[in-house]
Amino acid sequence: MVLRGFLLLQAISSILCENGYFNGMYFGAASALYIGMDHFKVPCYKYECCTVGTGRVHWIHNDVTKLDTLLEKKLFGQHIATKILHHQLGAFLLEPKPEKPFVVHISGKTGTGKNHISNLIAQARYAEGVESKYILKIIGTHKYGSLDHDTATKLMKKEVAEHVRKCKHALVIIDEAEKLPEGTLNAISPYLDKNVAIDGVDYRNTIFVFLSNTAGNAIRNYTETQLEAGRQREDIAVLEMENLIQEHLYNSGELKHSSLISRYQLDAFIPMLPLEKRHVQQCAEEQLKQRRNKCGCGDDPSCISTRANEIANQIDYSGRFSRSGCKKILTKANLVCPLDRKSEL
Repeated sequence: MVLRGFLLLQAISSILCENGYFNGMYFGAASALYIGMDHFKVPCYKYECCTVGTGRVHWIHNDVTKLDTLLEKKLFGQHIATKILHHQLGAFLLEPKPEKPFVVHISGKTGTGKNHISNLIAQARYAEGVESKYILKIIGTHKYGSLDHDTATKLMKKEVAEHVRKCKHALVIIDEAEKLPEGTLNAISPYLDKNVAIDGVDYRNTIFVFLSNTAGNAIRNYTETQLEAGRQREDIAVLEMENLIQEHLYNSGELKHSSLISRYQLDAFIPMLPLEKRHVQQCAEEQLKQRRNKCGCGDDPSCISTRANEIANQIDYSGRFSRSGCKKILTKANLVCPLDRKSEL
């Protein structure tokens, strides 16, 4: 790009010089200025950079429209999560200079979509999606599980600070947070406040996502009780679930007596409700739509729905809820609809 610009500038310069407009000295100065101004952008045409906006050199899009589309088409049975992310995370992504980082705790049983949501956030924020180098994922059972409190605390602070220093528009995902040594998350409490910078690192544009199973049973039991009492699933409100989760977390798990709660540093508590068969079927339909052969259905929605129901029937249920959520959909889809390997190539 710089070379093409240089050659273009040289050609224009030659024409102007022939007509006596300026001499070679001015051309040299103009060329140097052009290269100096554009040179810093060159790597960003090819390699991911911490650049916000749209266009070829911008890799951080903060695309709220894409976030809403992904939530609508790829997240099933989670009306509270959809509402919180649409309003609260959406507002954060649109704010060029937020006062503090966005901090969300997502709790629920296996297969309800905790990691799925973090992937959707990554896809909406980064051009590279889940492959972005600006995503830091810390797993409670990896490295941290065997550490004592002090060592875990120091490592957590170091990992997060070093990562956000590279790009303040980072996404920090802490998975299996309940497996961390008790009190570890308090180490990053200063990073979650309205601080301009800590040791030269600005965290205000960073998104922190805590994934946990701590309140999973409480969420499942509460949901079941409400449905048995005759309430519609979609009538379960944000505030009642937030109070339930917050109380549960403060008395047990990774946020037991944590300053993150007492100092109101978490912006949202998202409950991942247990999934019913209709939601599992939606997951199965989405899985089939991603396959080129579509299980012999082509683009026929009726056929896809029928085959998705067959897949959903292969899932184990406890009462009205799936034991594994949508976690086994891929393997069950391979059982019900073996891949046509030739059409998949």
